[in-house]
Formats: sequence, C-alpha cells, structure tokens
Amino acid sequence: MEDRIVANVNGEIILLSEVKKQIALLKGFSEKKKVEIKPGELADENILNSMIDEKIMAHYARENNVVIKESAVDKSVEKVKQKSNITDEVLSELLKREGMTIKDYRKKIKNQMMIRQIMSLEVPSVEISDEEAKSYYKRNKAKFIKPGKVRAAHIIILLGADGAREAESKKKIEQILKEIQGGADFALMAKANSEDGAAKDGGDLGWFTRGKMLPAFEKLAFSLKKGEVGGPVKTKYGYHLIKVLDITNPEPTPYAEVVKNIKNRLKAEAYQKKSSAWIERLRSQAYIEILY
Repeated sequence: MEDRIVANVNGEIILLSEVKKQIALLKGFSEKKKVEIKPGELADENILNSMIDEKIMAHYARENNVVIKESAVDKSVEKVKQKSNITDEVLSELLKREGMTIKDYRKKIKNQMMIRQIMSLEVPSVEISDEEAKSYYKRNKAKFIKPGKVRAAHIIILLGADGAREAESKKKIEQILKEIQGGADFALMAKANSEDGAAKDGGDLGWFTRGKMLPAFEKLAFSLKKGEVGGPVKTKYGYHLIKVLDITNPEPTPYAEVVKNIKNRLKAEAYQKKSSAWIERLRSQAYIEILY
C-alpha cells in the first residue's frame, strides 16, 4: 500500500499508514478483551477523526504550558511492564510487532497524559444531585424492573452420544413421570434417577431468569405454576422433567439500590456532552486539512 498524508492538524501530519495501524491495534484489543465493536466504529473516517481530536487536544495542552516530566512517563511505562510482567526487551519486541519504537510509545504516553491533565482543567467532572437522580428514576421506571425468576428442579435422562439412547431415554423419563404422578417424591426420584450433577441436590437448579437456560427448557419452566411438574421436554442433552419450586414476579427495583448507578450514568453523559462541546470549540480554532 502506497503511504500518503491524510490530514494536517496545526502543522502535524497524519499518514494513512498510521490510521490503518490504529485500526489494527483497536481490532486486536477488542478481540483480546472480547469487547464488542459497534458497526462502523472502526471505519477509517471515524478513526481519523479520533486521531485529529487527540492531536488538537495535545496541541492545546502544549500551548497552555502543560508539562509532563520524563520521570512521570518512566513510571507509566514501568506500570505497564509490571502489570504484564515483561522486561524492556519484551516490551520493545511487542511494540516492534505493532510498528512502534520505545520512543514512539513514550511520546504516545506523554500525549495521553497531557490530554488527561488539560481535560481535568478544562472539563471538570460533573456532580449529579439527588433531585436529578430521582427525576431520572421516575421518568425511566421501566428500566429498573427486576426480572421475574424461577427456582426449579429437574430430572434429566441423557440422550447419549449422537442420540444413541434417545428411545430408551424417552421411555425411562415417561416411566419416572408416571411414578411422580402416582405420588412419588420428585426430589427422591431425581436423586435416584437424574443423570447430572444436580441429582445429589434433588435436581435443584437454583434460581434463574429468562435467557439463562436452553430455550425449550426455559419455555416450559416459566409456564409452570409453583409446585407444578411439567415435561418431558427434550433439549440437546436429554429428556427433562421440571418442577417449579418457587417463583418471583417482575418488580420495580427500589431507588436506593440503583441511585449510585443512575448518578454514575448521568455523570458520564454530562461529562461526555461537555467534553464533546469543548473539543468542537478546539476544532473550530484549529487548522485542520483533511486529504483523505
């Protein structure tokens, strides 16, 4: 790929290779950390704009005499090495694979530290009052509903490898059901017959919400009343009988349990709005030429 300049930001250039390198780094990070990437998030235009914003903020920090000592950068590099338990040599090799030198890496860290420092001065954190949090809670009560839960026990007869025992399993589960319908205790039948680890507990699987069990199993479990036995139902593992031991219905989460999360959410939203407005103001004052 032929490299070329894609942007000029206050006299600093951004190369196409740098944009592609940043995309590759973010992809690798998301795969390693299993972070979901939104559609279009890693588009060249979005990444380029993020890189432009970083250069604008770093430039503004330098203009306002924000100074980061080399000793502070040293400490930051040491923290990275200690956290990953790596040596200078290993760090250099890892950076080399990403197309960076130690010098590049240190410059990147220094810029990030400058940006954090200038943002802490220009965009101070926002405090959310109790009144704001309560108002949000009242307007969005549907977001704070505890889902209904079921506590169930089951008896499972496994299908065997490739379903080799299916006919036998179905016949056995139907026989167990007849015995339970005839008055046999479900928990004792589970201990004697069920073919999974829950058998020792009388088949008790504990509490679960929707989305935690296999679809067919869940559908039956949530259709039963407390104390009711249902099945047989087939899943990929085997044939099940299910007994609902207890049920809780959906209910509002008390304000006291969610106030901290609400304040953190509103604080983050307010900070994002203020920081975006600040960056837009810097953009309007900067020289930006996009050559993409």
